Amino acid sequence: MYTMETAVTLTLSEAAAVLNPPVTEQQLRQIVSALGWKPAGNRHTGKRGRPWPVYDATRLLELHAALVPFLADNRA
Repeated sequence: MYTMETAVTLTLSEAAAVLNPPVTEQQLRQIVSALGWKPAGNRHTGKRGRPWPVYDATRLLELHAALVPFLADNRA
């Protein structure tokens, strides 16, 4: 029997739209780049041009949870 793992993926734009407290797409892009994360895949849009890179949603949420204390410090 085969087990199939399905990962939920998000673009950085989608992740920025759902994270609370908010983080901009640019902030996420810079953090992910600094960490050296590679996309989990690409999402084809059906339009011309490059497909959008997507990242594992669980990793993005865990990253955000780790950053929340630092985000709160900057707002004070």
